[in-house]
Parts: sequence; C-alpha cells; structure tokens
Amino acid sequence: MLKNENLNIQETFRLALKKHINKKFNEAKILYNQILEIKPYHTNALNNLGELYRVTGDLQKAKDCYEKAIKFNPNLASAYNNLGLIYLKNKDNFKAKDLFHRAIELDPNLANANYNLGIIYKELGYYEKANSFYN
Repeated sequence: MLKNENLNIQETFRLALKKHINKKFNEAKILYNQILEIKPYHTNALNNLGELYRVTGDLQKAKDCYEKAIKFNPNLASAYNNLGLIYLKNKDNFKAKDLFHRAIELDPNLANANYNLGIIYKELGYYEKANSFYN
C-alpha cells in the first residue's frame, strides 16, 4: 500500500495518469514518485514523470527519468521518443534523430516519433523524406 493512499500500484498509476491528463501536474508527480519509491523500475511511471518534468521545463530531470525508463525497459519506444524531444529542444538534431529512429524501429506506428522525425528532416532540408514521416 502507498503512503496516505489505500491503493495498490496499478490503481495509483491510473489515478496519477488521470491527474496528469487533467493537468494537475503536482498531484500527478507526487503519485508517480510514490509508485517509484515502492517500484523504482516502473517504466511507465518513470516515462510519465519525465513527461511532466519536460512540459514544466525541468529538462535535466526529464532526461534522467527517460534514461532510467530505457535502462529498465530498452523496448519502451515512447521513452526514446520523449528523450529525443529533450535533444531536439537542446538543438542536438543528430542525437534526436537517432532516438526517434530507435522509437520507430520499436514501434513503427508511434505517430509522435514519426512526426518528430519529419520535423528534423524538414529542418535539415530533406523535404521529401520529411513528408514520408509526416504521412
């Protein structure tokens, strides 16, 4: 059981996700961190916590969360995509491109990774290749 909550990890994750979706970021962060205190390798909690840090501007904490998620689950395509967004924000398009490609290798239907890769190819001047990822 979690502190101050009579919930199991799965129920707590669902509640954290609901808070996350409803933009109650501080409440979601608390819940994700409670999960990670008990189960530090909960990759979805790590990935989602990273997303909260990213959207609130704490890129280093976001990067740390994504890297831990990938360490515990090297097949988590969304974590590669999200980590790629950190590198894209920091203008490291080549590292971002590699991470988006890895995400697509793991999940070819991951729309965000395809779109993000399209952005990079457009910025590099490869418009046809960009369009292929946009589509």
